Amino acid sequence: MKKIQLLMVDDHPFILQAYKSTLNGFKKGEYEIICTEANSGESGYNIILNSPIDFDIAFFDISIPTYEEKNIESGVDLALLLREKMPDCKIFLLTMHSEKLKFKYFFDTVKPQGLVVKNDLTFEELLYAFEKVLNGGTYLSETVLQMMLDDH
Repeated sequence: MKKIQLLMVDDHPFILQAYKSTLNGFKKGEYEIICTEANSGESGYNIILNSPIDFDIAFFDISIPTYEEKNIESGVDLALLLREKMPDCKIFLLTMHSEKLKFKYFFDTVKPQGLVVKNDLTFEELLYAFEKVLNGGTYLSETVLQMMLDDH
């Protein structure tokens, strides 16, 4: 069975539980997903810096409690830190907001494999996105795609 090391950073326990419950059903018997959770900039920072393992995939909520001592103002800052420490990790950025201007910034800086507006997510969509990114693809949720198209 293939192990997938997953880091999830979100300050809403319900969201973390929903991701975990959904992904526990991912190709049972083929994959074992090992979740590491953080709920703030500080806990995320400490996990990334001190992790004895390399993560395969990471989910970062963009809006999280800050960690001012280390200049961590968002999940984007944690994603950049993870990119530096574990360049092979596949990164999902997730947000409740649909700030068009910021999407371009996210792509240019973090270069995430997944960019998701949470309102677009269903359980099926999360599994689809997870598998697509796991297999080397890129996933953009419907709202992100729409905004990218509107830009052209």
